[in-house]
Amino acid sequence: MKMFFTLLALTLPFCSVLWAEHKVFDVDTEINFKDVWFTKSKSEEENFKRLIEALKKTPSGKAIVQRATDKAAQKGFTLYDVIAVGEGSLTDTTLVRRFSATDPSEVVYETKSKVYLNRHLNTLDALLDFAHELTHYTYREAFNPYDARFALKDFIKGTVEGRGGEVDAFIVECKVLFELLPGTGLGRSNCHRLLDKKVGTVSKELGISEFYKVGQHFSEFKRDLEKFALNEKDLPEATSAEAYFISSAWGLPYPLAAVKEYTNIMDRVCKNDQNRLGLMQNKLTRAPAAKDEFEQKQNQIAYKNMFEDFKVRCQKFSAL
Repeated sequence: MKMFFTLLALTLPFCSVLWAEHKVFDVDTEINFKDVWFTKSKSEEENFKRLIEALKKTPSGKAIVQRATDKAAQKGFTLYDVIAVGEGSLTDTTLVRRFSATDPSEVVYETKSKVYLNRHLNTLDALLDFAHELTHYTYREAFNPYDARFALKDFIKGTVEGRGGEVDAFIVECKVLFELLPGTGLGRSNCHRLLDKKVGTVSKELGISEFYKVGQHFSEFKRDLEKFALNEKDLPEATSAEAYFISSAWGLPYPLAAVKEYTNIMDRVCKNDQNRLGLMQNKLTRAPAAKDEFEQKQNQIAYKNMFEDFKVRCQKFSAL
């Protein structure tokens, strides 16, 4: 079993406010927003290049493309190396944990992210999804679920309102929409729900309020929190108001989807830790009698500490 898990994605310093006043930006007249963006007659890179060039004609699109390009370059990749066509739009982050079977106590972590864009979208929706996912790719905070401090409350807040989370990504999506369709964009999406009519801007504060609405799932959400010794006071932003923002991955409002995702991640983490404990135990039992006593004792202590940590962290998940 490979030691990795996959996350779906999840605040930009420049996106706390989205101006409702719009300017007209020249987009290639050959692009028809209603046409499907991906065609088999062109290569994957050619399809993306046309989409990227259109996105770069808007200020917000140009900014997120440049920042995503810079992030990819930090690891020696081009933007085209970290994007791909898929059956759905998502940012896939994989944490790879490597350790040697001869010394399971030594661990190395590596995180990799890739953006997938739904091949079936029309061009306008593809541009919006692409801006949304590039925001996740560029700005979301990395985390390590093997860390004992990896907690549900932090995961929910990071998913919804954290840097590069759902609110940030939606704000960038709205900015691109308004720049592509000045004056008419508000009528085409939920962007109007973030509009502060008093000042004529779309705000992150309203975004947080909207994304924490769980509607009819509120009782279920409270029960899920109780399983992790939390209650509604720990996440006071969550309300029973009707939810308009639903996770495509889980078909649930984002706070509840985050709970499901957290549980899914921890199930796999605990199974991986169980495998690692098995390797450590085998190493201890097969050690030759003449082995250095100090090293043997240190290995026994390491195994005991990890086993105790495993019992505490994984008691709610499928490994136990």
